[in-house]
Amino acid sequence: MLRTVSILALVSGFFALSAYRAAEPKFGDQLFPVNTTVAQFFLSEERQLAPSSDEEWMPETDTLLSMHILMLNYSAYDNVYPEKTKVLIQRSFPMSVMTDFWEGSAADLSGSLAGQDIVVVPYPAGGNPDNLKRYGKELAKFVRQGGLVIFTGTDQYAVLQDFGLLDIDFGYFCKAPTIHETSPEHPVLTGTTEEFSMRNYAYPLDISDPNFVVLADVKGYPVLGYKPIGKGNVVYLGFEYYFDEKESTQVLLNAIRWAAQGKPVIAEKGIETESSVVTPLVLKRSEEILYAGTGGQKNEMFDLKIYPNPYVSKATLDIELKKSTTLSVEMVDESGRIAALLLPKKSLSPGFYRLELPNVAPGVYLVQCKTNEGTTIRRVFKTAAN
Repeated sequence: MLRTVSILALVSGFFALSAYRAAEPKFGDQLFPVNTTVAQFFLSEERQLAPSSDEEWMPETDTLLSMHILMLNYSAYDNVYPEKTKVLIQRSFPMSVMTDFWEGSAADLSGSLAGQDIVVVPYPAGGNPDNLKRYGKELAKFVRQGGLVIFTGTDQYAVLQDFGLLDIDFGYFCKAPTIHETSPEHPVLTGTTEEFSMRNYAYPLDISDPNFVVLADVKGYPVLGYKPIGKGNVVYLGFEYYFDEKESTQVLLNAIRWAAQGKPVIAEKGIETESSVVTPLVLKRSEEILYAGTGGQKNEMFDLKIYPNPYVSKATLDIELKKSTTLSVEMVDESGRIAALLLPKKSLSPGFYRLELPNVAPGVYLVQCKTNEGTTIRRVFKTAAN
């Protein structure tokens, strides 16, 4: 008898929830906290009813801008979301170098962050809280050195709390909201109107962080903004990227361009930038960027590791050659000037080689390893002694 009553109660509860779903949630009318069964019910059903791909907005392609972007997918809602976000960015910035980090230790993430300009954390919705906190500490170091971390919208605000880069009290989700821009002159909002409506979900936050700069809100709750940390910024884009909706896509691409301001422009030989100036630091298509760690790209010629990074007085460069080759290694500053010649051009056999990075002036440097097959570049940070 008790079992029958329990089953009837369960079925009744399901139909009650289904009936409750009939009324579309509107932000300001019904605020649903994230991390609830109700939130998951709404989200899973709505994504199945999302617009088809033939309705998607197609952004213009930028063939001049080249950034190094790491997709930190460890906490992603599912496997589809980060791939869609990655394709969107690659399609818009085909010259950019993109890598994925799905899982690994904090040291692995630290190695993968070296040489990156931007980290995109797509729809953070899960993961071990201790891992998230350790990753957050590495991301904080990356931002302080001038990097940009972009979090896209999430229905799991506790995950953002675990990363520890933003002080968040609460999070909400809402369908078809109206977005109000509070700082329409900001570069991240270029090309958008001062008020626009979203077709998909948006995820406003209740942020107590006094350093968070609100760029757009939904009825007073921040849905778009950033927090300066050191030389860099942490950006929150409270939108979904399952589909290329014009406004949300525009602000994501704008955020990437914003990170590129003041950095060297990478262009093909013979192509001038809008300022008609190409810095000495130019990467050719044949050159590649090598990242150490679980999430990095692999080099068929050799493995490369720099540690510690950042460093105070000296650092070690380990090179493991897999094939015989001619190799030279130099350390240059961001303007392209040679700061140190670590290894003159030599013909080397397969094996393990160790070099030392000198005690140069504090700043950001590029270690260039040149072989007959191309050039591998790693970024290293030299800090001042306390």
